[in-house]
Amino acid sequence: MKENYNTIVIGGGASGMIAAVTAAEHGESVLLLEKADRLGRKISASGNGRCNMMNTGVTRYFGATEFANEVIRNCSIDDMTAFFRRYGLIVTEEQDGRVYPVTMQSVSVLNALQHAMKMNHVDILLRTVVTRIRKEGSGFICTTEDEKKYKAQRMIICAGGAAQKRLGGSTDGYRYLQAMGHRLEPLSPSLVPVITDSKSISGLSGIRVRCRVSLIDKKEILHQEEGEVLFTDYGLSGICVMQCSRFIDRKGLHMELDLLSSVFSSPDKAYEEMLTRRETFAQYSPVLLLEGILVPKLAYAVLKQAGIPLRGETTGSISDNNLQSIVKTAYHYKADVIGTRTLDDAQVTAGGISCDEFFPQTMESRITKELFAAGEVLNVDGDCGGFNLMFAFASGMIAGGFRKNEPYLPEEQ
Repeated sequence: MKENYNTIVIGGGASGMIAAVTAAEHGESVLLLEKADRLGRKISASGNGRCNMMNTGVTRYFGATEFANEVIRNCSIDDMTAFFRRYGLIVTEEQDGRVYPVTMQSVSVLNALQHAMKMNHVDILLRTVVTRIRKEGSGFICTTEDEKKYKAQRMIICAGGAAQKRLGGSTDGYRYLQAMGHRLEPLSPSLVPVITDSKSISGLSGIRVRCRVSLIDKKEILHQEEGEVLFTDYGLSGICVMQCSRFIDRKGLHMELDLLSSVFSSPDKAYEEMLTRRETFAQYSPVLLLEGILVPKLAYAVLKQAGIPLRGETTGSISDNNLQSIVKTAYHYKADVIGTRTLDDAQVTAGGISCDEFFPQTMESRITKELFAAGEVLNVDGDCGGFNLMFAFASGMIAGGFRKNEPYLPEEQ
């Protein structure tokens, strides 16, 4: 292994691998350093093994939202698709604008990146922990745990975020960039399950239901999503819940599940159904007011939260006021928020290195020349649907040297 390179990339995830390839495509000698024993562990786990790579819909980024959007404008889906096509990977668009490899296998994405690195002669060192990065003259010296030193004119930090430690998440990238004078925005878990009070979820663990989910502070809706909710033994999960999780930043919040809008056109129609059922099932348990609309355990939970006595009463004994209470509760089933699961359970990290200190056109530091950063280490996080990988790929390509409308001419390199 050489000691001197044009570019050193730290981090072998999505942004790091694509940055290394792009730099090598521009004729640079490139060294990729990765502390794990293999590359792209988060790619392998993405989309339940299918790898939702990008999204053609309206972008959904948080943190430095405008910075993220500018990055995507500077390296579009077409640009990223063309990159992968060069290395044999064809993509396909599914519902909601989600872009996947046509094989529907994350290994295809990982293989394409690894083939690209091999074809472009990127040197790779696995199981290599970087302990220090120092600016020296016009370049950088990178020192590893075993006291080896590597020099480069350019340094690209793609060390990822703190989420999912089991898949390589760490705070290393923040430490490197803070040592270079960059500011760290507070970290928190994003796209993470929510912990709720135990009463609202009692007996419901394992139940899935499609509904609208609202995160509420008193009467103000902070965020709202639709999709499938999974009840767990600690709270609520599912994509729609996790997309609300990044807005949980204070005490006293609660989540409301609208369980009936997908069934009835209005609360009045739902109430009419309750009146009919009260007459039809007059001699039976009040649970039959909701059974067939909701699974029995969830129907029972709604009745309990609505304050309906269930001590042998019959449906026929339920008053009009109680029917209205049942309908209201089913449209606004409440779960008090205790907090969220940890960064280890989160799909992505909210917060990170301040994007104000980088140029979105090049991903170069405004503080230190020839220092670049890309991917989750920055203060950008996106919703589910391919947005996080899309930012990683786009920012990595730009950090590696991609520029809009620049022709790709490998035969001239």
